Amino acid sequence: MASFHGGLGSKLPDGIKLCHRSDPEVETCVKNSVEALKPMLKEGLPELNVPGIDPFKMEQIEIMDGTLLPELKASLVNLEVIGLGDFEITNLKMDLENHVYDVGVKVPFLDIHGGYNVDGKLLSTTIQSTGTFNANATGLDGQALMKGALKDNHLKFESIDFKLKMEDFNLDLGNFLTEDPVLSHAAKQLLKTANKEDIIKMATPYIEKKCSDILLKLCNEIFENVDYDEIFPV
Repeated sequence: MASFHGGLGSKLPDGIKLCHRSDPEVETCVKNSVEALKPMLKEGLPELNVPGIDPFKMEQIEIMDGTLLPELKASLVNLEVIGLGDFEITNLKMDLENHVYDVGVKVPFLDIHGGYNVDGKLLSTTIQSTGTFNANATGLDGQALMKGALKDNHLKFESIDFKLKMEDFNLDLGNFLTEDPVLSHAAKQLLKTANKEDIIKMATPYIEKKCSDILLKLCNEIFENVDYDEIFPV
């Protein structure tokens, strides 16, 4: 059971296909509804406080906070991510009674660019560098476990745990450590020869945490202005 919604005075944008909680195929309905929304999601849905996702912009991601390498910190800043609009929902399990949602998505390719800050020591050598980078990632597979509750008939998510796997990535740091050509060359060679699986393993927890925070904020901004019975009618 599904209907297209565009009633007067509604905060939902025209064209959203609503899915009914009583529908035994509600999960399939939601997947199809999101698929139909993909062109609009790329541009954004201002009625629901949803920014455009392609490109998607982020202010900062900490990729090294001193935990694994106590004397080295690194962050990516002013990021622009291109390719999120090509996502595909791979699985969806919805416990509507307890408001627990398990969502799987995959994205074939992302192009990412922005700036970086590196500060600390590596192998007893002081490193302080800022600059720009370009990167791409392929074969991304994400899984989000979302737990919420109804408050004043608005769905509020209390936690979102996002896990990520990726097949491969490439990174170009451009002008990294240009003030020290010898160290710059050594660092770039280290990145080229490093085991990518180790780099992915090191960076993934920070990316997962940032994605979890972004999703939690975004979902709650969406649902705080929409009545649950309006977006998920019986």
